[in-house]
Amino acid sequence: MKKFLLSLVALVGTIAAIAQISDGVSATLQNGETTSVFYGYDSFKDAVAAAPNEGGVITLSPGTFNYPGKITKSMKIYGAGFEKDVSNNISETRVISDLDIESTDEFSPVVRIEGIYYTGGAYILGTQLVANTEIIKCSFGNFYNRVETNNTLIRQCYIREWVRGEGKKTTSFVVANCWLCGVASFAAGSQVSVDHCIIVDGYSAQGPYYYTNNIINPRHYYRFSAGATCYNNVCSNDKLDVGGNNVCEGNYDQSLWTDCKTLFADGQDNYDYATEDGTPRTWELANPETYVGTDGTPCGVTGGNFPWNPIPSTPRIISTSVDSKSEPGKLKVSIKAEARPLE
Repeated sequence: MKKFLLSLVALVGTIAAIAQISDGVSATLQNGETTSVFYGYDSFKDAVAAAPNEGGVITLSPGTFNYPGKITKSMKIYGAGFEKDVSNNISETRVISDLDIESTDEFSPVVRIEGIYYTGGAYILGTQLVANTEIIKCSFGNFYNRVETNNTLIRQCYIREWVRGEGKKTTSFVVANCWLCGVASFAAGSQVSVDHCIIVDGYSAQGPYYYTNNIINPRHYYRFSAGATCYNNVCSNDKLDVGGNNVCEGNYDQSLWTDCKTLFADGQDNYDYATEDGTPRTWELANPETYVGTDGTPCGVTGGNFPWNPIPSTPRIISTSVDSKSEPGKLKVSIKAEARPLE
């Protein structure tokens, strides 16, 4: 992979250099040409507080952070990953709290978050519409949409529970290449797309959804409200309730496989996220040529435009050095980094 040098000012999108040197955790805030580094369990909170209302970029080191408070500013936040990158020996970034994104009467934030494990749930809150939220390669419990939203993207995430609409309207809400329990309770008139996911639970999925190219646990019935589309999923049509004006066709019947151990290449007979020894699964299909999505790629998380890959785009640090000729008060730091997979 291409190698490159980064100065401290250009550290945006990388793992904070100081965190690689010390035993503590750190948060690096980039604001234009200014870089600030905060240390300790509250460093994420300190970086959020110091960030401008728009344009800040926060990079978190591997390690554990306390609750940073509600995200009410437009910013990008990058962690080292929601699970350990074994091949590069980089531990995950873990936040002991919920993820809260909140609009106020005065401002609606635009937020992108990548590569973080939240021990709690994820919430979009506030008093006015929240638009253009992106949550990429993260893990959290339930997702709650508690305010009207537009252009929300949740991609390549390990959603340990449900995506819940909380009766609010949403437009252009996309869940893609995720492992999740299910999606429910968005208001009528919403636009929700669930594509190339693995869906492991659920009896109730109210809402006008568009389900395509997913692997859906055939042990449970999915009940859709009128207007839903369920097409080209690995789950038999008789398990996908067709009421109202629903379209439910072209799905791969369960008779094509006998159990999970014949469906997945790893031979594990369940939909668990990890193997019995705790190793995250890759979700490769035993016969990908049998279960082909509408885009010509395999159904499930290994297909689509962004095949399953939990490793974030932040580079890994190869080496750091401090210029011995640094002037007083002006520390010259060079960082050699190696790019990890972008998607």
